Amino acid sequence: MANKKKDYAIFYGWYIAFVGTIAYALGYGARYSFSVIFPSLLEEFKWPRDLTATMLSVHILVYGFTAPLTGYLVDRTGPRRTMVLGAVLLSLGLILSCFGNEFWHFWISFGLLAGTGLCLMGSVPFTTVIRNWFEKKRGLAFSLIFAGSGGAFAFYPVIAWLIERSGWRNTFLIEGFILGGVMIPLVILIVRYHPRDKGLFRDGLAGGQESFSAPLKSDLKIMDHEWAAVDWTFAKAIKTSRFWLLALTTFSMWGIMQHILVAHQVAFAIDVGYSKIFASFVLSLSGIMFAVGSLASLISDRIGREITITIGSVIGISGIIVLTMIHDASRPWMLYYYAISMGVSNGLCAPTIAASVTDIFQGPRVGFTIGAIWVGFAFGGAIGPWLGGWLFELTGNYHLAFIVAIILFAVACLAIWLAAPRKVRARPRF
Repeated sequence: MANKKKDYAIFYGWYIAFVGTIAYALGYGARYSFSVIFPSLLEEFKWPRDLTATMLSVHILVYGFTAPLTGYLVDRTGPRRTMVLGAVLLSLGLILSCFGNEFWHFWISFGLLAGTGLCLMGSVPFTTVIRNWFEKKRGLAFSLIFAGSGGAFAFYPVIAWLIERSGWRNTFLIEGFILGGVMIPLVILIVRYHPRDKGLFRDGLAGGQESFSAPLKSDLKIMDHEWAAVDWTFAKAIKTSRFWLLALTTFSMWGIMQHILVAHQVAFAIDVGYSKIFASFVLSLSGIMFAVGSLASLISDRIGREITITIGSVIGISGIIVLTMIHDASRPWMLYYYAISMGVSNGLCAPTIAASVTDIFQGPRVGFTIGAIWVGFAFGGAIGPWLGGWLFELTGNYHLAFIVAIILFAVACLAIWLAAPRKVRARPRF
């Protein structure tokens, strides 16, 4: 019975969070495995790098603009049907990519199908579900899922090994079958929209306790009562400078900066003399360190969002500077430093940016506003891979592309300070 409380040795919500971790690792791993497959496509088809990189650009653009549809489907049909549809489309897109012979084939398979599928299976439905299941421990649940997205980069060596053993076409095929074979049954068997679907209450609390759990949502002190009193909607938010500054942050940091690097870092390492497998192994460390950085980002509750993002930006910029200094394979420590620093940096910044958005804009109708800010990421993510390839074709190297990444990292950090979440909500100092 749905209204009868059931007993579990482990709160059922943690099983759903675990599925989310796997979904992020496999789903976003499929997206970012493109970085390892990218050099093989260049070698076989001899296409320009900017044109080839648009495969990832289309994927991210489709992903971003599918987000509103995903939210609608979750509300109307529930998360399981939405996620299963997403897993099917993502798997199909990967499988069809193994047959690609023209760049527009990949626009359809990896771009349209895989981009739509990942959005339907990924962050939008899981954010909704986790918010339903957790309140007191919501931050920890999201940290675990973010750790999964960091694990996506850990698949780099596996993808490189598969390409060496069976070729890039079979690698796409294997990815597609594994993702569908794992995610479809996990979603059907485990994911539930709300605790009451399992006869439970949020965070494992008793029914009487749940009604008093609202004070647990945040320990942040309201600094701007007039701002915090607003029931934010998209129509209201879009008229504020803070909305555009947050959109600029996601556009610059998550979008262009991150995807210039993600799309081209393996190709760059191969260009300077590293083997594909070695480069993939070293750069996979960024995924492990992303998970570490995500857990460390909890310090933003103590020292503030802006300071945490500044620390992350300084660490990340130092890594890109070191990357620009690599000219051959004689100093592998430089590639290690870049991978570790970028992982920590992105791990610190990603959850903190999300927290900054929710600090500034809150209310029962704020979902579309948050989604609109995320569209900045979609635009930037579409531009980044193409821009990195275009600058390479223009100059013959990635030096200028990396300088652009450094500048946009700094721009995003500045935008967060100007948006000033600390002036809306901040943790009281004792």
